[in-house]
Amino acid sequence: MRRLPIFLVIDVSESMVGSPLRHMQEGINQLINELRKDPYALETVYLSVIAFAGVVKTLAPLMELYAFYPPRLPVGAGTSLGAALNHVMDEITQKVILSSPTQKGDYKPIVYLMSDGSATDNPDAAIARWKRDFMQRATLVSVGIGPFADLSRLSEISTSMLRLEDVKENDFKEFIRWISQSVSSQSRSLGVDLPISLDKKELPMLSLVKSLNDAAAIDENYVIISGLCAKTKLPYLLKYERAPMMNDVPYFKQKAQVYGYVGVYPLEADYMAWSDSRVNMNKIAASALMGGGGCPHCGALAALAQCGCGQIFCVNGEGVAQCPACHQEVYMSASGEDFDISRSRG
Repeated sequence: MRRLPIFLVIDVSESMVGSPLRHMQEGINQLINELRKDPYALETVYLSVIAFAGVVKTLAPLMELYAFYPPRLPVGAGTSLGAALNHVMDEITQKVILSSPTQKGDYKPIVYLMSDGSATDNPDAAIARWKRDFMQRATLVSVGIGPFADLSRLSEISTSMLRLEDVKENDFKEFIRWISQSVSSQSRSLGVDLPISLDKKELPMLSLVKSLNDAAAIDENYVIISGLCAKTKLPYLLKYERAPMMNDVPYFKQKAQVYGYVGVYPLEADYMAWSDSRVNMNKIAASALMGGGGCPHCGALAALAQCGCGQIFCVNGEGVAQCPACHQEVYMSASGEDFDISRSRG
């Protein structure tokens, strides 16, 4: 039986934390449930899930729908787009069966690459490799999650570039339903390479990216701060979103960009294993961050205390606390002085 290989390549970087990652996790479950209702898809579709942040890993190898179990999506620092492209090309080379004089190979694989940010590595070599070796072997559909996703680097190799403008639950469900319908159509085509449907009536939640200006995005719309719970030693992320400048307000001059608090999110212990291990020198002034929350693991009142070693951790107020990274005891107190905080790669 000839297979239709489908690869979901998903950005699990820190900026995806919160509702985007939750919707993506639920979306994989929805996709499987919908495809299993289609007898053609059930017979031909083989699905794989690849996640990328600072590193890239296959979470679910290529397998038939009835045996597929949706994996847990992790979180890591960094958006290694070049590494993700190389990884999926290696997977196609190793797992997709080519036609030969004695057998018919798999149908042309489809890669859905979904990201909400911009690359933190250099994808030039991977893009050149795709253009040279994979442009005719596979279909790449690039989907930007949210208004700030930068798809410009993929413009040379993507069959289609789309943007999911809003990451609301209903829009995300419709987006997953569109993927399901696209895959089902391909599974029914009996090997005919059908174009991916881009009918606006079918996908009102998506916009077609037509130019490099539309594909590019501002990379400074979020600030992500990573911390450690002082009690459990488990990681968490604080997420801040760019606030609008207020220079148009009479008699008000805003000197610097500020970021408003979005939320604090618990992470699993494998966060560091998924993160870019390169030294990160990015900093942001504490005065640029508005608001904050408590620790999502132990419930401590403040999640934005900083040790002299640079580690962010949680505290319950003023007093002596032990840093979960360097284990030094430090006296924590409120201060009117500004200080720099290590900013994660996002």
